[in-house]
Amino acid sequence: MDVEPPLDQHPRVVEWLRIRAPLERQLQPLGEAAIAALALLPGERVLDLGCGIGGTPQAIAEAVGEDGYVLGMDVIQSAIDVARSCADNPPHLDFECGDVETYQFSLGSFDAVFSRFGTMFFSEPVAAFSNVRKAIRAGGRIAFVCWRDLAANELDHLPLRAVSHLLPPELIEETEAAAWFSLSDPCGIRATLTAAGFTNIRVQAHDVMVRAGDLQSTVDVCARVGALGSILRQHPHLRGIATPALMEALRERDGQRGPALCAAIWMVVASVP
Repeated sequence: MDVEPPLDQHPRVVEWLRIRAPLERQLQPLGEAAIAALALLPGERVLDLGCGIGGTPQAIAEAVGEDGYVLGMDVIQSAIDVARSCADNPPHLDFECGDVETYQFSLGSFDAVFSRFGTMFFSEPVAAFSNVRKAIRAGGRIAFVCWRDLAANELDHLPLRAVSHLLPPELIEETEAAAWFSLSDPCGIRATLTAAGFTNIRVQAHDVMVRAGDLQSTVDVCARVGALGSILRQHPHLRGIATPALMEALRERDGQRGPALCAAIWMVVASVP
């Protein structure tokens, strides 16, 4: 456990705060791949979409240096409040709550856009990416990571499989069609970005073995986020029977640095003509 958050936080933020350190440890190498793909230069202006409670905006701010500028944006106000409160935020890093589908960005105000799992929840993906494109200067670029499908993602399907015999079948079916897998089709990603006005689109499969920490930390993360975490957040009465089965499944993958699970993502890079 990281901290016990205030009860007035958004439910998703409550979970993020409870597992803040192990969750960031797990996701950090996935975001680093997209940050590296952007090849950020000192002095550049960067927008971080779906920044959550922080982590990636600070890394980007370090890459562009004090002459650059980074704006972290998320649709959840309490996530932005947490991100803003970090004592380590440099002066060239700002945060703002906003919906990128409709937010009034200044035209061409950013050199680059980054997102770590913040692009899968758009209700109108073409409209959202079109709006984001307008915020990028001509010759600028976007790089983001999104999940491949559930079957490819051991990070999601192993915890779910471990407890599936304890859960109502309809909950499993709902999870397989969950919004966070909305960009799992690479052809769909290319079509969406093309329709939004991007060019030089590259969609590359990327598999990474990730760790949240020791066995207990990994159980905490898997029981609060991802496919299984989503079910247990909505049906907390199932947590007591699911957690022991999850612990046993992850114990089989335990090692000196804790259990390692394969995360399967698409790394997407595109340009603005």
